[in-house]
Amino acid sequence: MKISSSFHKSLKAIPIILFWLLVWEAANFFIESNLIIVSPRETFARLFALAQTADFWRSIGTSMGRIMYGFGLALGAGIIIAAVSARFKLFHQLMLPAINAINAIPIASFTILALMAMQARNLPVFVAFVTVLPIVFYNTHKGIVSTDPLLLEMADVFNVPPWKRIFYIYFKTVAPYVLSAANVGIGFAWKSGIAAELIGIVRGTIGANLHTARIFLQTADLFAWTIAIVLLSYLMEKLFMLVFNRRGVKWK
Repeated sequence: MKISSSFHKSLKAIPIILFWLLVWEAANFFIESNLIIVSPRETFARLFALAQTADFWRSIGTSMGRIMYGFGLALGAGIIIAAVSARFKLFHQLMLPAINAINAIPIASFTILALMAMQARNLPVFVAFVTVLPIVFYNTHKGIVSTDPLLLEMADVFNVPPWKRIFYIYFKTVAPYVLSAANVGIGFAWKSGIAAELIGIVRGTIGANLHTARIFLQTADLFAWTIAIVLLSYLMEKLFMLVFNRRGVKWK
């Protein structure tokens, strides 16, 4: 049933994808400038050509490793900070202004400040971390405080051990909120991480290739790398959701 449902969803998506490809093709036809936009055919032809080079896959591997590392750190730190904040009000009051400030500061500002304090290769990790951290914190904290108080009272009455409370009560309530944060956060991690690579001109990364494409006005390369980023982000989201869904968790 699940396979059939996924197959039908994929079939429904085909007309939508074709529609936007036609819009893209029409935009290329009317603009008539390959410096501004290239056709889908040129873009995917260039993407196919790039995919046959070792540098393409090395750049993807480097960027993916650093960005997902930053995402993983943010996911772990966000859950821990949210859990402690939900338990201790004073800690929550102390941390909330910092989290709000991190959430409000532009990615470019974080990247430039970080570039002054660390090596360029660490930029994607740091920027992905600070971008995703507030998302995970807000969602996880909301999930914890939304836990049914009657279940917690029952756990107190029957002296349920802390680890069982976490697994049988909090996990069922909080996991969908964490999955929702991760689903959004992966996309933000890729956007911010690639932006950090581009600003810091981090060698051997997707961002560095985008910088090269911009300098030499290689619009086809720019579009091809952008498509690669979208596909990678989508793939990471689906893999993460698959792990949670196998445990019976549905994201909010």
